[in-house]
Amino acid sequence: MARFRAFLLASAFVFALPLSTAMAQDDDPSLAGGSADPNFEGNAGVIVLNGLQVTVRQDLDFGVIAPSLTEFGTVQVNRGRNFRSVCGSTLICLEPGNRARFTVSGDPGRIVLHEDPGSITVSDNEGNTMTVDTFVGAGSGNDNVWRGWQRIRDNGIVRFNVGATLHVKPNQPPGIYTGTFSFSIEYE
Repeated sequence: MARFRAFLLASAFVFALPLSTAMAQDDDPSLAGGSADPNFEGNAGVIVLNGLQVTVRQDLDFGVIAPSLTEFGTVQVNRGRNFRSVCGSTLICLEPGNRARFTVSGDPGRIVLHEDPGSITVSDNEGNTMTVDTFVGAGSGNDNVWRGWQRIRDNGIVRFNVGATLHVKPNQPPGIYTGTFSFSIEYE
């Protein structure tokens, strides 16, 4: 391996020499080693976009549930058509929850990126916890995946919805469980 790398480096050096010599012999005097005027001008520019503004229209809510005494369970909230919470077979959904809903304002036609929140923990005041993961949505046409981008519409806004899955332990202690999830939104 060492001989092969040395050969490639030597070859690149050998091929670079004739190219440099040919450029120095060009008829353009500025390439031959100098110019009568050492000052020059260049142009600079920048496009400044409107800052992204995010508005929470609705928080993610898994509803009111009754856990199994002996089995793990899940509550799933989709981001799209079936956006209310759905309990797995080992839980009872007493009151349905809802997807989270957001509005982003920015420059029309620009693409914004959404980072997947990953996994979070919700807890009650007694130190009991549950895990929330498998975040879905953010503008995806598919209720079962996270799509990390959207294009801002001509009116300067884009709306997106977020769902997720709540994991419930057997005999989960009663209480009001809360937590926060975060993700970044930025121009591409």
